Amino acid sequence: MKILTNHSTILVVDDNPINLKLMDYTLSAAGYNVKMEANGLNVIQKVNDIMPNLILLDIMLPDISGFEICEQLQADPRTQSIPIIFMTALADTMDKVKGLSLGAVDYITKPFQKEELLARVRTHLHLQSLITSLERQNQELRQLTQRNEDLEQRVAERTAKLQAALEKEKELSQLKSRFITMASHEFRTPLAIISSSSGILQKFSDRLSAERKEQHLQTIQNTIKHITQMLDDVLMINRAEAEKIELHLETSDIIAFCRHLKEEIETTSNQHTINFYVDLGEEIMENYLIIQFDEKILRQILTNLLTNAIKYSPSHNLVNFSLTKNNNQILFKISDRGIGIPEADQANLFEPFNRASNVGTIAGTGLGLAIVKKCVDLHQGKINVESRAGEGTTFTVSLPFFKG
Repeated sequence: MKILTNHSTILVVDDNPINLKLMDYTLSAAGYNVKMEANGLNVIQKVNDIMPNLILLDIMLPDISGFEICEQLQADPRTQSIPIIFMTALADTMDKVKGLSLGAVDYITKPFQKEELLARVRTHLHLQSLITSLERQNQELRQLTQRNEDLEQRVAERTAKLQAALEKEKELSQLKSRFITMASHEFRTPLAIISSSSGILQKFSDRLSAERKEQHLQTIQNTIKHITQMLDDVLMINRAEAEKIELHLETSDIIAFCRHLKEEIETTSNQHTINFYVDLGEEIMENYLIIQFDEKILRQILTNLLTNAIKYSPSHNLVNFSLTKNNNQILFKISDRGIGIPEADQANLFEPFNRASNVGTIAGTGLGLAIVKKCVDLHQGKINVESRAGEGTTFTVSLPFFKG
């Protein structure tokens, strides 16, 4: 549709040349741009060519009826909004009703009166102008609403990101606060041990046997390792919370890796034995299994679980460590017969700085299992715990099987 002006285009369709000339004279004098068509079969094409603002259409045409033309125009989305006024010499009310039912907006009875013709044309052009203006406003409103919805969506997404960032910052802040609290408590004892042993060596070195000196030096070294491990744990959990740890898969023999780790941990704990066994089923008969895994991440997982099993078990107790395969998963199971974990403490077992209520005086930061959980998640695996206080604990870690 054209935007309506004082020079609106009106198409007059009538097979009577006299009527066409009369219509042209009357409407042109009123300031309208008049187009005429006498052949009904040409009307559809002409309407599509000029897209008039209004059509005056004779019902009684020799080649095609005005009713048929009206139906075709109403069926086309491009022309269905053009107002049509029927011109008829018929006095039959049924014909007028039929015309209106087909989509015409009005009718004029021939011979027409000039004032009546102009009044009806002005009225329907004005109505069409209002409709066009309203449609344009509705379109602008829809566009504005869409822009507002898009803006609200962007604001909501940005707000969610900021909220997530604030939550992460809050978690890191709480982590730092808990670290300060832990450090003031957990570092005091090992530092006191170092101070005591170094003081004895400094003041009484000439009175101590070589064996006693070696014992104090070993105590200092072990305590320094303990402090270093605590600092490493804090740095590790801080990096994990900040999502700065990446998974780097490498191809290696998982069986050899586990055996080496088992021997390494046994060496540092000469009061416990780790029983390591492999059951990969009949499909794998060899004494090796080449798969892809992150050695650094897996070392964090298994070292923490194995050292915990040793730490919370009686001296000379046996720790079982198994490697099995289940479909597309590699399973690591670490079992002990130690103090176990009370059921009430198991819900928060993997939270940083969280320790079970029955650990007593056993030293620890409460970071080991939190690190294990972060590392397992990073490796796209799962960890499960089965434990009863006083009976022992079994941790099962399942990781995806990436064949090397």
